[in-house]
Amino acid sequence: MPEALNINDRFLKGLANGLAPCYADDHIIGHHTWNYLLTWRDFVAERPPFKPRQTSRFWLQEGGILIDRRQNTELYLALNKGGAFKLFRDNKLVVSDTQFSLQVKEGSKIKNAVGHLMGNYKIIIEEDEILIQGSLGWAKQKQMTTLNLMILRIVMYAFGRFFPNLIRKILQKILITGKKSAPFAFTRQLKWEDGQWTVIDELRSPSWDNVMTAGIGCDQTSIYVVMSRTFQLGQLQSWLDLTEQVRQLNPGQNLRLERDL
Repeated sequence: MPEALNINDRFLKGLANGLAPCYADDHIIGHHTWNYLLTWRDFVAERPPFKPRQTSRFWLQEGGILIDRRQNTELYLALNKGGAFKLFRDNKLVVSDTQFSLQVKEGSKIKNAVGHLMGNYKIIIEEDEILIQGSLGWAKQKQMTTLNLMILRIVMYAFGRFFPNLIRKILQKILITGKKSAPFAFTRQLKWEDGQWTVIDELRSPSWDNVMTAGIGCDQTSIYVVMSRTFQLGQLQSWLDLTEQVRQLNPGQNLRLERDL
């Protein structure tokens, strides 16, 4: 399949340039070793000419991903994750953005409200402007501790092995899927102007009193998917610390941030 071989060639080019994610931190090599071995075994020697990427936009609607290539920029935008994105210019990473993140105190607990959880967001897409609106969600706090793993083993030994798909769905619901909205509404607007992308973020809340810290991260993930936590060079970018701006807001005021990328 020529198209698949072209994608494969791009992956090989990324490996040659040292851009592969690193699995060493968590020692998770089993998932990948067999994959690389099968790829080596099935390698196709006769390959079609390497085709350059087209300067265009395409929207993978079911996956919630929009890719926009124009002039010397490439934008990869997760519409179903609140507009988290990566922006490249001249094949170099400019910005890795995982949306707003707030530490919020509720009673004696400190919770994390984030903008990158999967959800149904309001989306407007035009030629030179993209708008995403929605609410932040509470990051999941549940972890697979030693005790929880022991309980899971007992459940699987007792009856879970007879209903593996049911157990998988329950675990996914607890650890991965589903979003519980937090009382913070956001608007993210991306505008193409003068050969660059401008990102305008607004965050609204009736009160900011219980917000301890605020920022926009480059690498945050808030669900328990082990393979989403592999190291990439983009994780070395600095966070945008917005804590001081939030502390200066009065009740009913919006946090607004505009960036020319």
